Amino acid sequence: MKTIYHLQSGKTGSWEIKKEGAEQATKTFETKAEAYQYGRSLCDENRPSELIIHQENGQIEDHSLYNS
Repeated sequence: MKTIYHLQSGKTGSWEIKKEGAEQATKTFETKAEAYQYGRSLCDENRPSELIIHQENGQIEDHSLYNS
């Protein structure tokens, strides 16, 4: 089963990586670029997985699949 992570804006202007279905973020970052790098490494370690990248307004901007 594929694990899905979301890169999304946090409540205080931060960016976060959140596993789908989780109530709390896995980790929070000051910049979207930092969150993206962490999300990529997290997905790479937990294949098969997917990283869904959101814009600040919540709309999906892009996604990356990490297969086995």
